[in-house]
Amino acid sequence: MQSVITLTNRENLNILGVTKVYGVSQAEVLVEVEGEKLAITGENMEVQALDVENKVLTITGKVNGMKFSAPKVPLYKRIFK
Repeated sequence: MQSVITLTNRENLNILGVTKVYGVSQAEVLVEVEGEKLAITGENMEVQALDVENKVLTITGKVNGMKFSAPKVPLYKRIFK
């Protein structure tokens, strides 16, 4: 499945491809999108809709930033390339 992130006016965020929600607060939302973690930071953020079957998440509030973090590679794989 393809992931799609749509941000409108920095206030309405729709994410397609969400497989897991780790945490939600007004300042930060942590989710997994197709195997990669995504941290969304902002102000007064609220989850408006979560459709688990279709993997869709809708957030409202002021979005200040989004950052993907790649899965951690085990130490032995980094040493023995």
